Order: sequence, then structure tokens, then C-alpha cells
Amino acid sequence: MTDRSGRRLGGLIAFAFALLVTFGPAIGQGTASCFGGTDAGSHALGEDPGSLPEGVGSFELSDPGMAGLTVHYVRPGSFTSTSPILLVIPGAGRNSDDYRDAWIDAACASGTLVAALGYSEETHDFAANNMGGTISNLQFDNPNFSRVSDAATTITLNDADIRFDMVTNREEWMFDDFDRVFARLVQMTGSGQDTYDIFGHSAGGQILHRFAVFAPHSKARVIIAANSGFYTFPDLSRALPTGMEGTGLTETDLSQAFGKRLVLMLGALDNDDRAGGTLLHTPYIDQSQGLGRFDRGLRFFGHAREEAERIGAEFHWRLEVIDGVGHDYRAMSSAAADYLMGLSD
Repeated sequence: MTDRSGRRLGGLIAFAFALLVTFGPAIGQGTASCFGGTDAGSHALGEDPGSLPEGVGSFELSDPGMAGLTVHYVRPGSFTSTSPILLVIPGAGRNSDDYRDAWIDAACASGTLVAALGYSEETHDFAANNMGGTISNLQFDNPNFSRVSDAATTITLNDADIRFDMVTNREEWMFDDFDRVFARLVQMTGSGQDTYDIFGHSAGGQILHRFAVFAPHSKARVIIAANSGFYTFPDLSRALPTGMEGTGLTETDLSQAFGKRLVLMLGALDNDDRAGGTLLHTPYIDQSQGLGRFDRGLRFFGHAREEAERIGAEFHWRLEVIDGVGHDYRAMSSAAADYLMGLSD
């Protein structure tokens, strides 16, 4: 596939998601008590800032492999060197500012530093973003884009019409970025934390369940993957994009992955094409994973538990079903915040 066709594919998918993005309240509404009695100002810090002022803002990173990454953050007035640090991965709309805003109340309540990561569509297409860079040169031949509701789109095609190259060099995968961003945040704030939590919704949930499987040595304490559209199963007998065959990972890697604290968070109402977002349908994915996000999440979790039992690995993953919620990043962010604040360690 040529660079032009790759950009065109990424643009079509991005356009489908862009139609669905909704926006939250303006920065500063109801946050005065969080920032020293004043409403939150927005700090545009430019590239590679040396420190992170209290309030809300954004900055860019220029590190190799992360050029074009914009970080939208909130640093509450109550943040200290012992406060938690949370990374947030948005959906395919790449609207990291909106996702950051959805966490402001929770950040203020807990003193947590929240940093939402926005990858540029110019540098991170569907393969580099949703698939975490485990594949490249992705091409969808003859895709059928269908708007099924005001808030939802489907992409339907044959399995044979998905073409890509595998990326077996782990250093080219996206997943090490999260530890590197965390290290930068520690440096900029003087934090004494040595682990972080991370939440992703929709496309972000796709990234994070793959993060747990493909990068089990990360410094992430809790990984919350919410409302993923489709899954890469922890299964060495299935080929990418739905399995791990040929990736170079082993059963030892799987055992370590099952030992991570991955929380699979599913909206109980997110099981219909019309629920929101963009959903990929192929005959194999539909047959092996299910038709809706809720069913796909249940099958992924059940298969992972069986696989852990088969190889004799400890299984620390958790399944959290959020009643009354569909494909809603604000509601799922709130549920994730409640979950994290309820942990004792």
C-alpha cells in the first residue's frame, strides 16, 4: 500500500469518527475550588516544557517516536509528590482535550494528575494507533462505511480485504510511549510515584487491552480498557489482528500479561451498532468475537481466563460491567474514576 492510500484510509476512518465527537463543558466550570479559588486557566506550554504548572493545559513532546504527541493535562492544586498519576487514551476522534475535561472533577476530588494523550493522525493511522503499531501498511479493500444512527458508523468488509505487514520489532510498537510519558510527568512535577494508572475508551480501549498483552513489563499499575470495538485475543494460535501468532511473544509473555491488573470495563448498553462510535464487522470477527462491543468484551475476557488456566498462569484481570451505560466516554470515565478511587492499593 502506498503512503497516499494509507493516509486516505486513515482519513476515512478519522472522518467517520469526527462526525461522532461531542463536546463537554468549557474548562473552568465548577473548578474554582480545585485551583486555589480561581477558575482553571489554560496553559499552552509549547514543546517539551520543563515544569507543569497547576491548572489545565497542554504541551507537545518531540521525543523520537512521539513527535506530534499532544498532552492535555489537569494538575489539581492538591497534587503532591505522593498523588496518583493517570494517563488517558481517547477514542479514534483523538479528542484528548475533551477526555481530559471529562476527568477534571475526579482529578480535583482525588488530587490526581491526569494527562490525556492525543496522537496526530499524520503520524499514527489506524494501524499505529488502534493496533498499537503491531502492524503497518494497513489497507482495507472495498470497505463499506454505513451511518447507522446519529452517533454511530459501521465499517463492513471481507476478512481477505484486510491487508497489512506484521511488525515484530517490539521497539516499534506504541506501548513503551506510556512509560516514557509517565517518566516525563514525574520529571516535570517532582512526583515520587513509580507506577501510574491508565484509562482508554473505544479506540483507546483497543490500544490498552493490547498494551496489557503486548507489554506486560510496563510500569502501569492498573490498566482500564473500556468499550473496545474489537480485540486481539491472548492466543498464540490466532493470527493478527485477532490473535498473537507470529508476533514473537511466548507463553511466558502471556503468563506475565495475565498477571497485570487489566480491568475490562464494558457498558451494558454498548451492544448495538447504533450505540455510538465506529464498529468494524468482518465475517471472522463477527463469528469469533460477536456482533456488539458488549458480547465481544465478554468473549475476550472468557477466552483469556481459559487461556490462563490452560498454561497454568495466575489470572489478575477483572471484568466490570457498567449498568445503564452505552458507548459514552464521559460515563465510562466516571465509572473508571470510581473504580480507581475505591482501590486500597
